Amino acid sequence: MGKINFVADEASILKAYKLSSQNPTKWEEVDNDLEDPLSNLLSSQSSDGEGDPLGLGGVIEHMSVLVSSKSFDPKAFLSAVHPNATYQDLAAGIQHLQSSIDARSEAVRILVEDNFDRFVAVKASTDALYAEMREGLLSDKAEFATRPLVDLIKRSAVKANQVFLPVLENNAKAQKLRTTLSVFERSRFFFNLPGSLVESIEAGRYEAAMRQYNKGKFMLDSRPDQLFPVEAGGNAGSMARQKRILDKVWANVDKVMGEMKALLLARVQEPGRSVEEMERAIEILLELNASEDPIWTYFDSQHKHIMDRMSTACRTGVTNIDAMKSRTTPDLSPPNALRQVLGAQLQVCLAALESKAPEVVVAQAGGHEVWQAIWDMVKNVSEVMVSSLPNFWKISKSFLEGKFKRVRPSSSRRSASQCRQMALDIIKLYISLLSEFFILNDVLSNSSTTTSPQHLPSHSNSLTTGHWLTKILGEVQDCVTEISALDLGEGDLVKGLVESVRWRFEDVLVRSWMRDAKHLYVLESFTPDPSVPSTTLYLTHFESFMRHLTTSAFKIAGGISMDSGSSVLRVTQQNAMSPAFTGKIVKVFLDAIYTVLDGMVVLVAEEVPPGVASVSVTAGAAEREGKQELIDLRDSNTRLLLVISNFSHLSGSLIPGMLSQLESALGASVEGERKTLMEAVAKLDKTFFDGYVKPKAAVVAAILREGILDKDMDWYDTPQPTEIRPYMYMALMGLVEIHAQISRVAENLLERGMNALVEDIAQVALLSFKQVKRFGMGGMLCATLEIEFMHQSLGRYVSPPAAKTLAELYTKVSQAYARRPGDENLQGNLNSVKRTLGESRRATGIEYMCFRAPKERSGKGKKDEDRERGTERGKERDGRSVKSTAS
Repeated sequence: MGKINFVADEASILKAYKLSSQNPTKWEEVDNDLEDPLSNLLSSQSSDGEGDPLGLGGVIEHMSVLVSSKSFDPKAFLSAVHPNATYQDLAAGIQHLQSSIDARSEAVRILVEDNFDRFVAVKASTDALYAEMREGLLSDKAEFATRPLVDLIKRSAVKANQVFLPVLENNAKAQKLRTTLSVFERSRFFFNLPGSLVESIEAGRYEAAMRQYNKGKFMLDSRPDQLFPVEAGGNAGSMARQKRILDKVWANVDKVMGEMKALLLARVQEPGRSVEEMERAIEILLELNASEDPIWTYFDSQHKHIMDRMSTACRTGVTNIDAMKSRTTPDLSPPNALRQVLGAQLQVCLAALESKAPEVVVAQAGGHEVWQAIWDMVKNVSEVMVSSLPNFWKISKSFLEGKFKRVRPSSSRRSASQCRQMALDIIKLYISLLSEFFILNDVLSNSSTTTSPQHLPSHSNSLTTGHWLTKILGEVQDCVTEISALDLGEGDLVKGLVESVRWRFEDVLVRSWMRDAKHLYVLESFTPDPSVPSTTLYLTHFESFMRHLTTSAFKIAGGISMDSGSSVLRVTQQNAMSPAFTGKIVKVFLDAIYTVLDGMVVLVAEEVPPGVASVSVTAGAAEREGKQELIDLRDSNTRLLLVISNFSHLSGSLIPGMLSQLESALGASVEGERKTLMEAVAKLDKTFFDGYVKPKAAVVAAILREGILDKDMDWYDTPQPTEIRPYMYMALMGLVEIHAQISRVAENLLERGMNALVEDIAQVALLSFKQVKRFGMGGMLCATLEIEFMHQSLGRYVSPPAAKTLAELYTKVSQAYARRPGDENLQGNLNSVKRTLGESRRATGIEYMCFRAPKERSGKGKKDEDRERGTERGKERDGRSVKSTAS
């Protein structure tokens, strides 16, 4: 096997890529298959001179100068490939070319010789094949093999007729249709009008549908011949056929427009549509000249729908309110059930008023589920009117201004002003629904409705009631504000509604306020108030209770804006109130104070009131000294002292401050009511104070009276005293116990209580000694010693009235002294009495230390030193009084 030559010559490459040169300058395709095969063979086997047939090394760049090309030109070849070749070079090239041709001819001859037997075999096979075809396929009987072809062509023609004749017929029909369409081309809009109207209506483009309808109607009325042209000379049948076609098309148009009328009439009766959409529908219906007047259809349907929705919302709300009330109202049949329920609610709410977000707790107290249902009902009814009435009135106002008039006069005799009455009917229904639910009445009547709305929660405290009443009033005010902005001429109606709601809500709040004030005493647990010594937190709760409810009353009455704070003094915007509201607020404020004061009487009853624990931390001296001493609150005297202490704070600062706040908020004076109230407080305070002091004083007075009027004591014949009789110690120890109780419970009452006790027992002592007819020397000295001992022991609490009584007592004893023979040694007896007095004072110094003025830890203050000096001077004065009495 010879060596394979992988080298491709230039001719093969150019032939493969159909190029005439290896460096083409433009796109070309040269068909080399048409060139001379021999020349190709010669050129393909040339390996010398890089494709140059002369072997001179020239470069052939174009196919036109190839030797194998049929358009080969020697001159062009030489000028293109060998423009600079010499004669000798060309002669050598001729010799080279001749040698190459001879070599290739010899190669061809050898090729033929080597394959001669193949050529002979091919010739024999070809002759045999031809002879066989002459006898069979190319015989004369077969008409030289054309008969089968002719048969196939005939069958194909039959098949073609079957296939293509219908196509040709349809083509003829299509041509006729094209001719007809060309006729109807100018009237395409008219014949497509029903479909176009349906598409526009389905898409909600009613204005476009009206424009198309009007255009079609104009074309039908003015140019019917142009819509469906009839050929010249057409007969009556053609004209009738034309009319039938046009009538049929227009009947479809009328049917579609009738459906659009029905659709728009139904739409103007639907609620919730925008004003623009309603106005557009009404205008289209007026343009279509519908049998029913669309504007009154709109008014009647919307008026009925709004009225029905408001009534339904109210009925549904009332049903929900009653269901919620029956589900959440506790059993209030036991005697004290309501008091317990309200007490628990008020305790939580008043504690929340001191927090940062009190409204959250107050709004969620007892009965809030029913209040929420009531607010929802009012809100739903208001929303129905606020969401529907503005659109209704806007269209009504346009109608009153002359818009939406029918092209042809209507047979209806309804006045345009009737639509205003319809709008007012909606407002009147809103007022009627609220009036029926809340039982509203006229403010001018200046009377309160005795019947309470049955749907309100009966177990809701006044703080929660005030919160929800204010919230409901705000909803009504918002609704009335929006309705007033419509300028319907209903000013008196809605203004009267707001005032009636305010008046009714004030009634509801006043009843709840007074009811809770009656039970407010259950909050008194006698817990000390750290900010105000010797008082309880009950006063803080009382002030918060009154302040919060007064604020709610002011909000409801319109005295302060809704965004004001919880304090009466924190008013962001103050409005003028009618005198009726002012009088009602002042009256309930004062009545509530009186009621709370009356409730404090229960706290000092023998029976322990509810909410009071067995023991509590005292707010007296023990607390001031940093100690914690338990006091028994089951003792009525303990509770009485705390109540008296609270009364001192009430009359001194709390009630005057609350009245000043009320005057500031009202901008009016309540001086007469203040005076009456303070007199009542003072009277009640005196009653409580006497209720504590008088029984205590009676016990001590009984001891003194029994000791002074003792039947075994002969004031005339008794010898000189050497000691103080026991009854005086017993009386003073009784005062020590009283002093201890007052100091432990309410130290601020100590001086007042002890002064009153000393005044009472001094008066009792005076009356008792007045019953003694005469005194001897010993009796006079004994009486003086005992009274002086009591006087000096209680010197801190001897008030001017008591001192006057004691001075009168000294005078009475001196006047009743009957001098006898042997009474000359007066000075010696006096000295002995003074010694006995001093010894007794020293012996009882510890027992009666509580009667001394307290000393500061860091040393005696100036006041204490002055008081002690005054006490010493008192002793000297009392010694002189003894001497003067004896004389």
